[in-house]
Amino acid sequence: MMTNKIKIAASLLCVALLLPAAVSAESTPEDKIRATVDSVVAVLTDKALDSDTKVDKLAGQLDSCCMFETTSKLVLARNWKSFSPAQQTEFVDLFKRYLIATYGKNVDSYAGETVEIIGGREETRGDYTVQTRIDRGGGDKDLLVDYRLRKDDGDKWRIIDVIGEGISLVANLRSQLQEVMSSGGPEKVLDTLRKKAAEGDGAAEEAYIPAELAVAMFDWSIARSID
Repeated sequence: MMTNKIKIAASLLCVALLLPAAVSAESTPEDKIRATVDSVVAVLTDKALDSDTKVDKLAGQLDSCCMFETTSKLVLARNWKSFSPAQQTEFVDLFKRYLIATYGKNVDSYAGETVEIIGGREETRGDYTVQTRIDRGGGDKDLLVDYRLRKDDGDKWRIIDVIGEGISLVANLRSQLQEVMSSGGPEKVLDTLRKKAAEGDGAAEEAYIPAELAVAMFDWSIARSID
């Protein structure tokens, strides 16, 4: 049961994190999510692209739609300062690679699922949460996914966390990695992520990201893997 939630988490964060750079009209958090979702669907439904090309296109947009350094700081919390500058840089890079390894194998699973924005609310620190529902046929099949966004230095909204069915990617990873940190420090955390990122498809089996979260990042394709 926990394994499934972990799979979804990685995927969830992925739609959120994967969502390509939005167009110039994204003046609100809702506009950002709507534009990125449209961009992701355009890639997923492009029959001229093979799986690897789709993954490359989506992965190439991560930095423009997500604040990976901020998310990494939230995940490590007080432990962030225990990492040297070089280790911090590596952690951010491995975090991205790990997510790509987790969601990459699902790019061909898209089956027309749609994402509806159903609400939003202001948060502390100037953050904003956009609430969405992934339509998978109605009823219990649908998934509720929240995207927490924060403005970057350029005053652009970017994703910092994904909450799928009540499970926060940041909170889940923080809990999982805290155990690793306590037993081996920064180097053990990095070594664990190096192995997970290198495992490719296998990373999804013992992911540190709950399944519901993975969908938020890669909504539809990850959502389908929960069945």
